Formats: sequence, C-alpha cells, structure tokens
Amino acid sequence: MMWRAQREEKLIAFLQGRLRDYSGKFLRKVLDANNCRINGQVERFGSRQLRRGDVIELSPKWKDLPKSDWTFTTLYEDDFLKIVNKPAGWVCDPKNVEKGFSLVHRLDKETTGALILAKKGHLDALFKLFEERSVEKEYLALVDGVPEKESGEIRSFLLKKGAYQGQTIWGSGPKGLTAITKWKRLASAKQSALILLEPETGRTHQIRVHMAEMGHPILIDRQYAKIFRSPLSCSRIMLHASRLRFSFQGKEIDVKAPLLPDMQNVLREAGYPDRFFL
Repeated sequence: MMWRAQREEKLIAFLQGRLRDYSGKFLRKVLDANNCRINGQVERFGSRQLRRGDVIELSPKWKDLPKSDWTFTTLYEDDFLKIVNKPAGWVCDPKNVEKGFSLVHRLDKETTGALILAKKGHLDALFKLFEERSVEKEYLALVDGVPEKESGEIRSFLLKKGAYQGQTIWGSGPKGLTAITKWKRLASAKQSALILLEPETGRTHQIRVHMAEMGHPILIDRQYAKIFRSPLSCSRIMLHASRLRFSFQGKEIDVKAPLLPDMQNVLREAGYPDRFFL
C-alpha cells in the first residue's frame, strides 16, 4: 500500500485520513512494528511532519497486527503486589495502569517482560527496594554481531546527549549517573548474539546504551544505531526483562517471564535452541 503526500501534515493524521476503519491506537501499533516507510526509510513516529511529495508505504504485514487491547499475563500476585509480563508497545505511564495499582519501576515502550505493580499502600516500600538495589534483574537481548568475549562488565557515567524524535538520547561521558551492567554471551547465530544482562543500576536506556557503545546494539534499536550487520528481521527492539528476584514482607520472590511470541519467532528464525525461550 503506497501513497504520495499532497500537503504538509503529521504522519498519523495522514494515515487516519486514508484508513478510516482503523483507530489511531492501532495505527500507532503499525508504526511501532516498523511497518511504515517514508521515502524508503522506516518511520515509527506518528508526529513525523510530512512534506508534499513524500512517499508513504505500508508493509503488507501491517494488517496482521491484532486489533485487540494489550494482553498482560500475571506471573505472580499476593496481597502486596502483582508482577505481569508486559507486552511490547505498552507505555509505562501511571495513567495506563489499572485502578488500584501503581507502577513500581518502568520498562521502555518496546521492551517486554517482568513488571512490578504495587497494590494500594505498598508503593513506597517496593520503590525503596529499587533505590537500595535490592532487586536482582536479568534481561535477555538479541544484539547485532557477536562479541569476542564470553562475558564482561560495563561501567560508565550516563548523561543526556541529545534528542531524537522527541526522545532523550543517553550516552557515556566523564560525568553523569553511575551505570553498571554485567553481561554474558549465551549463544550466537546469523551475525547476532543472545546476551544475558544483569544491570546493577537502573538508569534510563542503560542496557541499550551499553550494548551500542560496546559495538553490539540491540536488534533493532534505531535510536542508538543506524546500520546493522545481522539479516534478521525484527519488528521491535529485542530486549526482554526475563527475571526478577527480591525479598518483600518476609517472602522470597523469584519470577521468570517467558519470552513473548514475536521474540521467540525471531530466535527460531535465527536457529537458537528452544531452551532459551523459558
């Protein structure tokens, strides 16, 4: 499906004008899944200002996206909290959380996995666990290229470096917030590697920045890389919060979040063993 813009307007308004049977929310999902190109370049932001003569093209896959609302699988629940498996595209914003719950921490929009929601009256105590670094976190990331080393630790200071399409770009510098990430290469295939990450700190975009600065950006993180070696086709950033371990109210909580189908499909396409799918 292809059109040519006849006037200046925002991309999301252009699409809504031509696809009237679909909601703005669904069309933003189409953009999030890298299904739109402008003049041959992938565009994910509905706020993009079109110019007269721009060529807008939608991938044939855009109609395959589900129209239904976000699906959250509950991984654990007690009287104090609930842990869910966050889907890609859902924004960690207090206004998006169901009544009676509060966000304890955040995952990036395209990142999937274990997310803690506090029940009424327990937010401060749970938030304190993160402040004290008492929550052990594990992530799985599919990165571009194969690191030479099997494991390592990255330490840097993160600070704001600029902006891209309204989002802050972070990077390492001589000053900033301390960021520490331990990593281990689990397997590799098709010029990519599956990496287990254990961030000791929880800075914004920490894992994404550290992987990109190591020369192995997460597939397909266009915010921190423009060129990728791997031929694998990804509809979003391949980053998943796979495990949380912590103690709360006398309980030892250890929760694993299974990979969601889209990331499983990419791993299968690359030939990674099923044992990594949790």
